[in-house]
Amino acid sequence: MDIIVGLGIFFIFITAIFIAVAFFFPEWLGITGKKAKEVIESHQSETPNDPDTKT
Repeated sequence: MDIIVGLGIFFIFITAIFIAVAFFFPEWLGITGKKAKEVIESHQSETPNDPDTKT
């Protein structure tokens, strides 16, 4: 019974760490955060309007 309680507490602790990292450092986990979205938008706005690439 003690091992079940211990593993349950360990699981909750690891899950809390994961949620904290996902919230504060989403890019570390492959989640597109605010910073990544800003970079994507800045790259899209820098793309020249080349008539050969339009579909």
